Amino acid sequence: MQPSATRSPTPSHQLVTNRDVAPDDAWVRAENATLGACLDAGLDVELALDLGLLRAHAPAVADALGGLASVDEPVFQTGRPVVRATPDDRNRVLNALGIGRGERPSLWRVRGIDRIAAVDGGAWRYYSVPNKETVRVLDDPSPDLKAAIRSTIADVPCTGLFPYGTLATWTVADISVELTAEELWLVRADGETQWYPHDTLQGVVVDPAACELVLTWPTRRDGASSSLGRVVGRLLDRRKESPPRFLHPPDDAVLEAAATAYELVADRLCQDFEVRRQAGVAASVRR
Repeated sequence: MQPSATRSPTPSHQLVTNRDVAPDDAWVRAENATLGACLDAGLDVELALDLGLLRAHAPAVADALGGLASVDEPVFQTGRPVVRATPDDRNRVLNALGIGRGERPSLWRVRGIDRIAAVDGGAWRYYSVPNKETVRVLDDPSPDLKAAIRSTIADVPCTGLFPYGTLATWTVADISVELTAEELWLVRADGETQWYPHDTLQGVVVDPAACELVLTWPTRRDGASSSLGRVVGRLLDRRKESPPRFLHPPDDAVLEAAATAYELVADRLCQDFEVRRQAGVAASVRR
């Protein structure tokens, strides 16, 4: 369940870890680093706990967190008991929430901690549902807090702090092109939507002369190891619209925003594609 509607503006940023390639503990390290930055900035942290699960699987964690001050009116809606940690509880909380380096998060860390929020007065600044990979969001953190979070997660592999939603967007005819931290989306005016994950992208060439992005994708046949696989691949390719080879932003500013977004995604999220800049490449590819 999300934070209460009366206290929940649209998030401004999201904490993203590419869990497909990151070490198992990376998202926990990133979250704990973010909580540490929030506590260092003077914010409190509220935690909704499944105390039964914690007592069964991590009794020391249940004791450490269950002994914090209880909260009668938390900033998020939950049926679980909620406790609040102050900056003075920093070490206690982060030690309790931490796991071993490279360790896969156990059930207690994923589900025993039901909700987490860093609280600034009556509003949340960071909100997380540990068992939902995409719900690690921030709402309008101060420039100093954003800088502190980016600094403290810098050594966490395959992780970054990104604007919430689209990193770059524009419209061509009736199609909205939306680039997020995880995917390229094409949304038609009639509601039809296609999306292409960045982990299937093989390369991006930025052509400033043509104001275009040239994208390289694998075909289904690239991974086919048999004649039957190649036949199936061809049939599937006919049934599914191929990803776009060219993207044409409306101006240089949007082109640069898209290029920077791709560079940031490739760098911070360990995506296996290269971004390079080369004038005139779009015309040569079309020949």
